[in-house]
Parts: sequence; C-alpha cells; structure tokens
Amino acid sequence: MPPRPLIAVTTSELRSSNTIAVTPHGEPSQQEMALGLRYLRAIEDAGGIPVVVPPLQSEAADLLLSRVSGVCLSGGPDLDPVAYGAQRHERTGPTWRELDAFELTLARAADARRLPILAVCRGLQVLNVARGGTLHQHLPDVTGPRINHRQQKPGRDSTHWVKLREQSRLREILGAGRTKVNSFHHQAVDTLGERLVVTGRASDGTIEGLEAIDREFVVAVQWHAECLVERPDQAALFGAFVEAAVRFEEATERFARVA
Repeated sequence: MPPRPLIAVTTSELRSSNTIAVTPHGEPSQQEMALGLRYLRAIEDAGGIPVVVPPLQSEAADLLLSRVSGVCLSGGPDLDPVAYGAQRHERTGPTWRELDAFELTLARAADARRLPILAVCRGLQVLNVARGGTLHQHLPDVTGPRINHRQQKPGRDSTHWVKLREQSRLREILGAGRTKVNSFHHQAVDTLGERLVVTGRASDGTIEGLEAIDREFVVAVQWHAECLVERPDQAALFGAFVEAAVRFEEATERFARVA
C-alpha cells in the first residue's frame, strides 16, 4: 500500500456552551471545538490520515509536529487584530485569542520544520500573520460591493473567479489560469507576510491565493476548497498537499537512517 501520512488539521473554532443545543441524554454543556468534516474527508480521499488538533498549550506544538508530515490550517472565525498590532474594527467578529495564539505558534513551528502546509480561508490569514503580515478587518471597506465575499449560496456553489499567477504552484496544481470559487470571508490579506507571494486575485483585487518562496509546499487559498472537491481541480489541491507530505515523510526517514 502507498504511504498514508498523518496530517494535523487545526480546529475551526471554539463554541461556548450557551450557543450549543444540549442533546437529550448527552453530555452537559461545555466549551467545544468544531471542525467541518469536509476537511477531513478531502484529506482522507487524497490518501492522508487527518488528525484534528485542539488548541493545546503552545509548548506542545513542536512535540505534536514531530509526529506528523503536514499541517492543514482550516477556516474559522476572525483573528483578533492584537495578533498583528492593529486596533479592533467595529465589524470584526467574535475572536478567540487562545485559538489564535496556538494556531500562530503551530504555523510558525511547522514553517520552521519545513513541513508541507495547506491553509484554507482563515488558515491563509493565519499563515500571513504568522509571517509578519496584516489583514483588512472588513473587506467591503476596501473593495466595495463589486463581489460579495460572504456569499449566501451553499459552499458547493462557486460565485466568483480568481485569476492565478503564471508559474505558480497553485496554477500548476489547478491546471488553469483561473478558477471559479466559493467565498465565505469578510477579512483578507492587507500587508503581505515575509517570503510570501500572491498567486491568486479576485477581480476586485482581493488576495485569494498565497504561497511561500522558501518552502517546497506552503500553499494557501482564501476560498473553501474542501467544499469543492467534487471538481477535479479542487481535489487536486488536496492531492498535491498529501503528495508533499509523503515526500516529506520519506525524506525524514532517509535522514534518520543516515544519522
């Protein structure tokens, strides 16, 4: 059987007990973590074994990463602007600093280990901030109403186009110069993080794709690709990610044998 690498997947959000309906005969209300199953199915179908990661204590990040071969930074709530030194905008949504702190630590530690990273929606924003970038806290203030980046249609529906940069990893994976995507965000990249390049833009200028110039596979998309994997181009994104994780695992094993 081909190798099936372990992939760490960050949780999407924390939910307070007062927002959760109590299941009859179930556990008492408590704070819970949430993650859409589509991330896990997309990684599993691509050949990986996904492992959901809760917001652990920061010092556990490096220990965790020594056991996996890739990291998927998932979507979720807004980042608290304190993470990039900005004042809170009136339209910034609920934030969880505990989740922010762990994911930023995890992203930086994965980066330092040169692990393959696939970042989706909020994950793209986490990656950008982890590398020193900043965010637009409310995108309509910047772009106006030309594109509704918070679509009302289901996630399986694509609502706007993204133009892809020539000679980029993202364009190579998707196999075309543009792709039609879904859109569920009101924040986006402002100042670009260090050693990141823009690989996709919407027609209103919104940054929709990023990748690192100093790593083999650090790819980020602003859309929810996990909801679009019925399309071969979007499934290919997860396939390329898992393939990169396999290569990382094999290279790590070779290095261990030599050492």
